[in-house]
Amino acid sequence: MNPVKLPRSFNYVGAFLSFRCPYRCSYCITRMPDNPRMPSTETPGESWIRFFDRLENRDVPISLQGGEPGKHPDFIEIVRETSKRHFVDILTSLEFDLMEFVNEIDPEFINRDAPYAPIRVSYHPEQFTLEHILQRVLYLKNAGFKVGLYGVLHPAQIQKMRRAESICADLGIDFRTKPFLGVYRGKLYGEYAYPDACGSKEQRHCECAPSELLIAPNGSIYPCHHHLYGRFEATGHIDDANLHLSGDFRPCSRFGNCNPCDVKIKNNRFQRFGHVSVSIRAIQKARMVA
Repeated sequence: MNPVKLPRSFNYVGAFLSFRCPYRCSYCITRMPDNPRMPSTETPGESWIRFFDRLENRDVPISLQGGEPGKHPDFIEIVRETSKRHFVDILTSLEFDLMEFVNEIDPEFINRDAPYAPIRVSYHPEQFTLEHILQRVLYLKNAGFKVGLYGVLHPAQIQKMRRAESICADLGIDFRTKPFLGVYRGKLYGEYAYPDACGSKEQRHCECAPSELLIAPNGSIYPCHHHLYGRFEATGHIDDANLHLSGDFRPCSRFGNCNPCDVKIKNNRFQRFGHVSVSIRAIQKARMVA
């Protein structure tokens, strides 16, 4: 198999090990109404490990996520082997065996000098209490891992996030918030780079270039989250022997139905604000309605 080189424009590697999740948050970005066909097949750990070993770029962290990445049966093996060669981030609700993780993974393989914790834990007040997740976060911190807790600033949960922020400050836990993306009570929340990219009644043609490598649980590679969650037009697979990754513009007919994750303005991996997951040009004008 050939080595795989990330285009220089790529900022992020998102490896969605599993879309399984024990929770059903009302605001879950992976379960928007336009994502009815999310892939459920999970690629074995050996395929993930082999692909990560082929990646030549060692300075771009590999983010293991989902769903809940810990639901993958080979999760710990994937973390252990991949962290020997790459920076590894884990985006999780900690719904896996923490004792086994602590016994099998050396914190020195995960911890690094970065502007954020490599283990980033989601706090979902709809699904569990703050005390529940703090207990699990502190277990990992006491075992030597760098861990941060993150919450979504959903309009209905602002007070709970402020309480979590205060308690975490007293406990020495790095607590941060993410903006809520999507519609709540008829209002679209989020700061987006392209007007009318999300929630439009019609889809338009455009040209789109990715800046992130997004990999579904079944190993298929997609140019954006909308294609990933809906299984539209994969551009490759991690088991392709001659895989070539491209950051070039390509035609797309789905502008207007973009996933908010793709067009929101956010921090890059250096925590500098202004990054957007995709670049879009040549947007077709909306048709006049008689």
